[in-house]
Amino acid sequence: MIQVLMCGNHPSNRGGMTSVISQIREHDWGKEGVNLRFIPTYLPGNPLTKTVYFIRAYNRVRQVMKNDKPAILHVHMSYKGSFTRTSCLHGLCRKYGVKDIIHLHGSEFEKWYNSCSERKKKKIRQLLSEAGAIIVLGDSWKTIVSTIEPSANVTVISNGVKIPKDRVQWNPDGCKMLYLGVLIPRKGIGNLLEAVHMLKERGELGNRTFVIAGSGEEEEKLKLRTKDLGLSEAVSFAGWVAGKEKEELIKSSQVLLSPSYNEGLPVSILEAASYGMPIVSTNVGDISSVVIDGENGVLIKPGEVEGLAEGILRVSQEETFEKMSRRSREIAEQKFSVDLFYEKLGSLYHRIGEQ
Repeated sequence: MIQVLMCGNHPSNRGGMTSVISQIREHDWGKEGVNLRFIPTYLPGNPLTKTVYFIRAYNRVRQVMKNDKPAILHVHMSYKGSFTRTSCLHGLCRKYGVKDIIHLHGSEFEKWYNSCSERKKKKIRQLLSEAGAIIVLGDSWKTIVSTIEPSANVTVISNGVKIPKDRVQWNPDGCKMLYLGVLIPRKGIGNLLEAVHMLKERGELGNRTFVIAGSGEEEEKLKLRTKDLGLSEAVSFAGWVAGKEKEELIKSSQVLLSPSYNEGLPVSILEAASYGMPIVSTNVGDISSVVIDGENGVLIKPGEVEGLAEGILRVSQEETFEKMSRRSREIAEQKFSVDLFYEKLGSLYHRIGEQ
């Protein structure tokens, strides 16, 4: 039995990384010869809260390594403070002879790396080089990490999703378009509002409606902008949704919209594909591995408001919707099943843990 200690966000944190952590924790690893234990190392809050929480978690990790010595430390990392925390945990791995797997989720990791001083870049490259393995979400991120540090042991394990029984259906009374995620600047929600306004001004909005499901620092600003643009009848805010509430919202919608400036491989896009939703998204990160332009959605450049508006029009025609819906479901089943995700992660645990 391979002993794996996993570290990452506390379950109260919102976002894709936390969803992946929860998914890993829910799996029955015992049948695959893995014993997984989890210690959260990041709790949202003010700087003092975050620091105190991490120090306590760090000491717990140290005790586990000292007394039980797991074969693997599986750390979920993005960038900035997450890199600092991961570096501290990596130091413990070096001290106690534990191999570490760094699961890279940071959509802006490359941008952050390029903004760092040469001294900081050296530390980042050292971490990437010394880690037992680096998990990235797709081929484009493998290229990015391998370019930064050619000696890094990079492996691609795309996020996985459960394939539901239900598939979204066309609604002749109105096409509901959905955004799922945190409301922060890099997600491009302001561009979505501008695209909806453009359609309204051109008289092409029709019976399309838009639901923004999420919360974050831009929430109030976006609500005010919606009112200022006269879009209150077409655009609604659902707040943060999860579990059954999220499932029902997806099933009652037809199209997913993702106008982000930076991403890895969003769980929301995989969830949408699993339900057979056509997707209009920016072509960033590894989204093109799920959204194939013209087949199950439309890909545009970040910040391209007119392209977003045209994409909305294109996928919200019944014939196009039906074709793209079937293709989205096929892609999810063939490439992004959660069973495949578990299989690849379990194989990596054995490969690293048995070295």
